[in-house]
Amino acid sequence: MTKRGGGDKELQAVQQLPKTFSLDNPGDGLHGSWKSEKGKCTIGKDPVTARLSYTEPVGEERVHGWLDPVSGEESLWHGTLVLLKAGEGPWYGPSFGPPPEVVGDINVRLLKGDKPGMETQIRMQDEEEWSELTKFELEEGAEEKPMPKPDLSNLLPMEERSESRET
Repeated sequence: MTKRGGGDKELQAVQQLPKTFSLDNPGDGLHGSWKSEKGKCTIGKDPVTARLSYTEPVGEERVHGWLDPVSGEESLWHGTLVLLKAGEGPWYGPSFGPPPEVVGDINVRLLKGDKPGMETQIRMQDEEEWSELTKFELEEGAEEKPMPKPDLSNLLPMEERSESRET
């Protein structure tokens, strides 16, 4: 029989917090609505997972990606992109069904300077080369709003619970 908490073994959590979790996370500088000559995108903290999330409208659909910091690089994040249909929320894991099809990868770099800026580079799934850098600036007059909470009711239907129960 072994003792709990005894020995030199480090206890492992079932689910780890992101290693970049801090109150002064450099990813916070990416939060906002961004515009470029090619279009617009939004970067913010996902309300369900608190992960950095990239969203770009494409017609009635939108491109979505989770952004993770690139080890050994300053102010650089990488993500895998998927195409989501209108009204469809991000994929949070196997309990949400099969994962959406990956359509590409993205690199996002926060630019330092007097005026907030960032640049993106995308590689589509069937291409070998990365696109040219696209420079973005924060939209004038666009308020930093929290990411909209996804409607999970169609994925996780809950039965209405009555306030009174018979015993």
